[in-house]
Amino acid sequence: MANQVIKCKAAVAWEAGKPLFIEEIEVAPPKAHEVRIKVTLSSHFTSHSVENANFV
Repeated sequence: MANQVIKCKAAVAWEAGKPLFIEEIEVAPPKAHEVRIKVTLSSHFTSHSVENANFV
């Protein structure tokens, strides 16, 4: 999987100072000297912080 294009959800800013949009994006495989990381949010973070985030 590390050498394949993957689909994931991302918070995307299309303009400075505007709300973030949650969109599905395609991520290319890492190039030389790059790494791909997976971030998993705990329920403690998502239950409080996401409620206060400005997502569209």
